[in-house]
Amino acid sequence: MPTTWREVLDAALTVGRDPLPWLTVMPGLAAAEIIARRAPLAAYLHRAASITAGGTGYQLEPNAVYREGTEKTARAMFGYRIGMTMAEWACRGLMGLGPTIHAEATMPPDYAPMWSPANSQPDLVGYHWLFPQTWLIEAKGNRRLGKTNLRKGATQLSVPYLMKGPHMRVLCGTSIEHRVFMTIDIEAIDDDSDAKDDPGTGGRPSPDENDEELVVLASSRMLNYYVLQGLPRSALTVRPIGTAVGDERRRRDQATDLVFPLEGDASTLEERALAQDPAAYARRPPSARFDMLAARVPGTDLIIGMSRRLFAACRSLDEEHAAIQRVLGAYGDEIAVGPPSELLDEDAYEGQVQARRARFAEVEDGSRDRIRAVTRQAYEDGRESDWGQLIEVQPPVVTNSSSGLLESATADTYIAIDTRTPTADT
Repeated sequence: MPTTWREVLDAALTVGRDPLPWLTVMPGLAAAEIIARRAPLAAYLHRAASITAGGTGYQLEPNAVYREGTEKTARAMFGYRIGMTMAEWACRGLMGLGPTIHAEATMPPDYAPMWSPANSQPDLVGYHWLFPQTWLIEAKGNRRLGKTNLRKGATQLSVPYLMKGPHMRVLCGTSIEHRVFMTIDIEAIDDDSDAKDDPGTGGRPSPDENDEELVVLASSRMLNYYVLQGLPRSALTVRPIGTAVGDERRRRDQATDLVFPLEGDASTLEERALAQDPAAYARRPPSARFDMLAARVPGTDLIIGMSRRLFAACRSLDEEHAAIQRVLGAYGDEIAVGPPSELLDEDAYEGQVQARRARFAEVEDGSRDRIRAVTRQAYEDGRESDWGQLIEVQPPVVTNSSSGLLESATADTYIAIDTRTPTADT
């Protein structure tokens, strides 16, 4: 399945251990987390010509640094990162899930007594609009991924008493040599249940209409929010986007998975032409304008952005998470942000971190109804607000796309990369 480098990077930015507990306390480190997720992909992969029929003409391969200059332990760490990234790309882009959630940060419906960070859990959880809705995902990645690693992943998905309701088990394996490729194994558990939901015909519910989808979307973009919120206002711009990015049917027709490439998009060109008259553009109701607050992530070639309504939703979600931290702090159970109070070995320290994250997830789950309601209200308020109301300044509007950028967007998110990135159009 062809893809673009922008889609792979978009997947990398949304997958992995949930950063929300500590970002709530230390939002300034959001850019560092983005670097940690993005940098290994640029360090060890490159684009190479390919003659595969039906492809893009290129394939993603390990570069010479990975093959010849990287230690075994570093290759293992990269295997984790590329495995998680490609699992997110496949599940979200190919199979219709929304952004996945790290298993230690959620308590899925019908979880069983063995669902605990202290036990073996899958890596990720996703929710589908088709039955069964809960998907458990194990992501494996290695230089040469063999049956031994895949068997281990299957065992992790099959822990007894992990789930007591219908669910899907998804095992994603990513190998790096001689090119990046995936194997995907899917198993439906209790798929003959009589309690099947009507799958409908409209595809995945939209955050415009579904409160839970909106909360999952906002949660997946908190890294982006903290970066945009924390940068000097002089570093921010506003980029008009065309209405085509919100047309799911058109995106499917063009075989785009996660993001909509903007080069040559007529609706974006038209929107930016209208924005060249700042006074006329400002007179349009905010709800009639598609624009993204955008900025370059310090230390990277990435420019990220989000819509007014998603920015407002993320701000509201941040406030709710801060309230959870205060509740936990009242019981002496807040997330640690400094060195441990006593010297712990790696396993003990990890157990401590997992326990605190599980406690955060438990309190968050108990506040789910309120979180849905306030996030929805903020999303609707943001739709009707301008950037001056949201961030107290009106950043300059960029109406001409730089020839050095490859831009992409969805209805609520934006990502662009430098065309000089070696793997830019992989």
